[in-house]
Amino acid sequence: MKKFIYYLVWLLVGVLFFPTLKSLYTYRWDALGYTHAFFILPVSLGLAWWKRQELIKAFQTTDKRFGLGFLLIFVVGVMLYLFGWRQDYVMISAFALLPFLYGFIGFVYGARVSRVLLFPVLYLLLMVPPPFALLDQLTLPLRYISAYGVEFMLSLLGFSVQREGLMYIVNGHQMMIDDACSGFRSLVTMFSLGLVYVYMTKSPLLKKAVLIGSVVPLSVIGNIVRIMVISLLGVYFGEEVAKGFLHSFSGIIVFLFIVIGFLAVEKFWHTKQAVAIEKKEDDFEWFE
Repeated sequence: MKKFIYYLVWLLVGVLFFPTLKSLYTYRWDALGYTHAFFILPVSLGLAWWKRQELIKAFQTTDKRFGLGFLLIFVVGVMLYLFGWRQDYVMISAFALLPFLYGFIGFVYGARVSRVLLFPVLYLLLMVPPPFALLDQLTLPLRYISAYGVEFMLSLLGFSVQREGLMYIVNGHQMMIDDACSGFRSLVTMFSLGLVYVYMTKSPLLKKAVLIGSVVPLSVIGNIVRIMVISLLGVYFGEEVAKGFLHSFSGIIVFLFIVIGFLAVEKFWHTKQAVAIEKKEDDFEWFE
């Protein structure tokens, strides 16, 4: 009977948030180019399943339940959801899922279960679409960084480049870095994947921070290389070729570039650690 009540409550939670999730999956993410978010919920559920052995042990403990702190977090989540629903703010309604779930899990199942599920719940934050105004504030600097980077790289390769703001001319061919070329999509996608990878690996906190921090420069450099390749395609083969199939295919190249770079950073870390350990062993032998 107790399990049936739990299942019923979770069913009601699903029904409550179904309109918000439907809105996100059918409109909001496509409108913002936030397509990585389609995979956030399944990945979050997969991470919870991956932690199932820890969850079983946590469920078996006599941890304190029905705590006031978790109840307050849950109430905040409910209020945020109601406000977002009444005002038709999808972003607020989606964000409300985080305190709602964390507070509900901690209140019903106890603090230990909530600790095990903390990351899968927080990971859902990547499902929340940013406001259009904030998105502009994020993509504009990335576009300028890409413009400066492309200008520098092409000049270094001997091409005649003239740039004014986000527009540049390469050997007489005019090009523009628009929102789609900001690299924001690849940055957020790789950040989402990087978080999962780092979470699932048993590594020191410093190494995890270095790996996550490397995503930003790798994404920016990869996007600069992508724009540079597209620009050269436009110069040598025409605008139709640059904006055709190869334009879409270049996104895959950027993705592979970032993945390889991410793995290279991890390899460098392991090599550095191995050298440090070997040096300590040599110093110890010399001391003996």
